[in-house]
Order: sequence, then structure tokens, then C-alpha cells
Amino acid sequence: MTGAKPATTVVIVDDDQHAREVLSGALACHHPDMRLLGMAGSVGTGIELITRLGPDVLFLDVELGDRTGFDLLEALGMDRPHVIFTTAHVGYAVKAIRFSALDFLLKPVDPDELGLAVDKAVHARDAVPQHSDQFIALLRNLLPAPQDRRIALPVSNGLEVISTHDIVYCRSAGGYSEVHRTDGSRLVVCRSLGDFEGILRPEEFIRVHHTHLVNVRHVRKYIRGEGGELIMVDGSNITVSRRKRQDLLDALARM
Repeated sequence: MTGAKPATTVVIVDDDQHAREVLSGALACHHPDMRLLGMAGSVGTGIELITRLGPDVLFLDVELGDRTGFDLLEALGMDRPHVIFTTAHVGYAVKAIRFSALDFLLKPVDPDELGLAVDKAVHARDAVPQHSDQFIALLRNLLPAPQDRRIALPVSNGLEVISTHDIVYCRSAGGYSEVHRTDGSRLVVCRSLGDFEGILRPEEFIRVHHTHLVNVRHVRKYIRGEGGELIMVDGSNITVSRRKRQDLLDALARM
């Protein structure tokens, strides 16, 4: 007879003691099948705890004093548990986490959202671990002015990590977006153009029309007109709306 499935083990790393206690209390009350192994309040103690105890799931704060949860993940390398990010701040970090299709909870933690994250973590325990490229892309996204910025794009069969420098333009396609690349390939991504606008650097990517977001570094020619027209390095012709014309010209002037 097959024995009962062992409890899913958990470690919490958060520099806010109150937040640690609230989350651990919520797990104990609503998810008794999750066994809390320990909690830590810093990157150093978190690394030690995770390495020693080997939990299945890590609840990880984005900001840990003068360091970040991404420092901890970088130190752990490939040998990491399933990660659920927690943060009190709605900002760029949250956009990067959401865009890369990783789990996160916004503080104060909503019980229903916690339940969904826990269910996903339990099912993920016996599945393929979160791809390391997701974390690498996320880390690079959050660095100030990285040299080679990469993003993880959720495509139909998983995630594809690409350099933002390779994106010529993004085109709205209903509830999806098409990402056109310098090598002539095209990716269909389950994200809106607004999502891309929020995650890509505004110094490089300009919304020139409600259907197009272009990489100004890949503009070959601007043709004057009511709004104008762009010829991109891949030969594509893209209409510029009259309302966006000045934003585009300003961006081209800054290059």
C-alpha cells in the first residue's frame, strides 16, 4: 500500500519580523499540509538555512535590508527550491516578476492568492523545477542599466529568453503580441502591448502607434508625413500616429 505523500516543506526569508509571523500564521491556519522548517531575516542567514534544510518551497521577500532576494537566488544557483516572491511594493520589480510568469504575493498577503500559490507550489514539487533562465532574466531586468538586458517571454510551449537588443518591434495582435526580431523570426506572446511597454526601457522602446512599440535603435529611416512612417532594419514599414510623432522624434534625437 502506498504511504501518504510527505508534507511540503517551507522556509520564509523576509527582513520584516511581523511579515514573517503573519505568513507563517496563515500557513499554519489554512495550509497545515505545509511544514515550516524555519525563517530568516537576511540574505546570509537565508542562504545558510536553505542550504542546510533543503525546503521544497521558499517564500522570499524582494527587498532584504540593503540587499535583495535576487542576491540570495544568485548565491543558491541551480540548487534552489520553488520560489514564491513576496513584496510590499508595487513597482518595477513586481512588473518583472509578473512578466516572467513567476509566482509572487503582494503584502499584506491575500488568503485566496496564498492558496493559489501554495497549490501551484505543491504540484510543482514533483514537476520540472523553475527554469534557471527565468531567474537570470529577472535578475538582469532589475539591474540598473544592464549591458545585455534579457527578458523571459511566455510562449505557447514554455518560456523563451531573449535579449531586448534583438527586438526590432512589438505588434499588437488582439490579446497577444508579436515580437519581431533582428534574425527575422517572430514570437507570439500572451502579453499585451501595454505589458511590453511597462517592462521595456523607455529610452529604447517607443510606442509610435496603438498597434506598435518600436526599438528606436533599429529604425533605419523616418519619412515625414501627418504622423510619418518608419522603415525598420528588417524592411518593415510602420505608421507613426500624429499624437506620437514628437515622442518618436525626441527619442531619435537622443540616440
